Amino acid sequence: MEMRKLLAIFIIVLMVASLVGCGSSNNEATPQETTETTEAGEEDVILIGGVNDLSADRSVLGNAINRGVELAVKEINEAGGILGKKVVYKVYDNRNDAQETINAYTRLCNVDNVSAVITSDASSICMALIEVSGVEKIPVLGMPSDPRATMNVATGEPYPYMFLVSQPNAVAQANIIAHYVNENTDLKKAAVFYDQSNAYSVANSEAFIEFWKELGNEVTIIETCNKNDQDYKTQLYKMKDAGAEFIYCPITTTQLVLLANQASQNGIGLPYVGAMDMADPFLSLINNPEDVNAYFQAVADMKSERVAKLNAAYREAYGEDATVKSVNGYDAMYILKAAIEAAGSADPEAIRDALENKIQNLKILVSDNYTMDPKTHAPKDLGMVICKITNGKLETIGYYEAN
Repeated sequence: MEMRKLLAIFIIVLMVASLVGCGSSNNEATPQETTETTEAGEEDVILIGGVNDLSADRSVLGNAINRGVELAVKEINEAGGILGKKVVYKVYDNRNDAQETINAYTRLCNVDNVSAVITSDASSICMALIEVSGVEKIPVLGMPSDPRATMNVATGEPYPYMFLVSQPNAVAQANIIAHYVNENTDLKKAAVFYDQSNAYSVANSEAFIEFWKELGNEVTIIETCNKNDQDYKTQLYKMKDAGAEFIYCPITTTQLVLLANQASQNGIGLPYVGAMDMADPFLSLINNPEDVNAYFQAVADMKSERVAKLNAAYREAYGEDATVKSVNGYDAMYILKAAIEAAGSADPEAIRDALENKIQNLKILVSDNYTMDPKTHAPKDLGMVICKITNGKLETIGYYEAN
């Protein structure tokens, strides 16, 4: 009899343990909540989602974007929120992975019930959301430079829920720098060097070549590399021997450092014309920065008065200076705020319509008259800041508008 009682007790203990175990296994990992928690009901808040790389190979960029969004949300809430409601921002780490991105976006849409999602500057990540955004119908604001992330280039139609915000796309960037160099320097013969495994590098280079030739200038040679290449000496000598007056190189900061170091080591003193990755910390990573002469462009002058407020808040919150990616995230949130206010609602479809048609002459960090083009879902006629490096010394020349 005693044995039966013991057996019954043992079975009950096992059942309880099993129930507890089942309960804990269903607790999914929660997103980072980057605003203070609130006890208000859902009707008193506007939920905004975030998907970005916070821990993998693009985490420096992803965290900078995310922190820019955080600071914008903090400011907005301190000023009374949006439509009198507090903004709650929830972000998931996608680890720079397309499937993780889709999973996070789907959860934000169906579990968290967000009104919109702010995501990455990586074109491949944004392109992973094209199809699912059409199903979930929650607008996506990203910073992809590849035009294919926001519109079907074959049909010329924008994807309904995909938007490029706070910077021009790769084609517009190439347009700006090609016209600036043509109009303001004596450089006429370009060697083009790009990463054929990088969608942005390809799109930017192809556009530059077209614009440069249309302006009556010459492309003497086109050389390529791949993501993992470490030796560019062969390409450097070919570009020098082809009679180029400069190297056009819209490649990553890591690749630019390799290129500049190897050019310096081999006595190849050609100047560079580049894109946004020539901004800090590029010069600080080069062995002989005094050998570098270049023109490049950025979304904002990080030392300007208009960015000073963000810089101060960023240093106080995170102990370091803001970057251009922080500006991207910060402005993205303010563009979204303007869309929600124009819609008069946190309804995703109303926000989508406002993003497409009602973002006009908005004053943000990258522009005093920021306007969204409904035909491309990208900024209309957005200029960029032109920067110059002379013997390793960086200076900002000024704002230059697209042609």
